[in-house]
Amino acid sequence: MHWFYDPTFTKDSTRIRSEEIQHFKSLRIRGGEEIVVTDGLGNSHNCQAIDPANGEVRIANSRHHDRPVVRIQLVQAIAKGDRDEMALQASVELGCSSVIAWQAEHSISRWDGKEQKSLERWRQIAAAAMKQSQQAYLPKVQGPLGSSDLKPIGHGILLLPEAELPLSEVDLGATEYSIVVGPEGGISNAEIKQLTASGFVAYRLGESVMRTSTAGPAAIATIKTLRGLW
Repeated sequence: MHWFYDPTFTKDSTRIRSEEIQHFKSLRIRGGEEIVVTDGLGNSHNCQAIDPANGEVRIANSRHHDRPVVRIQLVQAIAKGDRDEMALQASVELGCSSVIAWQAEHSISRWDGKEQKSLERWRQIAAAAMKQSQQAYLPKVQGPLGSSDLKPIGHGILLLPEAELPLSEVDLGATEYSIVVGPEGGISNAEIKQLTASGFVAYRLGESVMRTSTAGPAAIATIKTLRGLW
């Protein structure tokens, strides 16, 4: 069953927002087909598509989903190409609760002068990943922030290949985690010093060095597995 996102949708709605009608077309939704609409705030509505051409639907039943017991924030360094976007998409599908775009010192790609446009693209990617993974909560996406603005929510995790502590030894008593992932050029010594002073603890992911597109999702999967959530 396909999921759709409409932040204005309620249990009294009869139409989905116009932005999702194109999604109806791309998925070839037909009249009578069952779909799910979420508002991204924890509410989902099982619906029947009545007239896909104009977004008319009929609600069968509605449900409110509890927030995850463990919440994970991804602090993703802005990276060249689409590597940061790949990390964002996978992390949302894996269930991260929020995302911060980090303009790191070694980030080759810069958002200078196009912050709002770039942030909106990240939010669209997050919404698409939420629908794809059939979740009812849309992660909050904000930024770009500089290193001095990064503060851990709950237990702060700074992913470094050279860290002494393996991620398997992460604090399993926390209910919130913040995971910092550096850009393709790595995290500078000054940034490491600043982030650890702010409360982040350095951990490594195994013995290999992962791409910036891979490290965040791998860390999220590790924490969820260690916490028995999977």
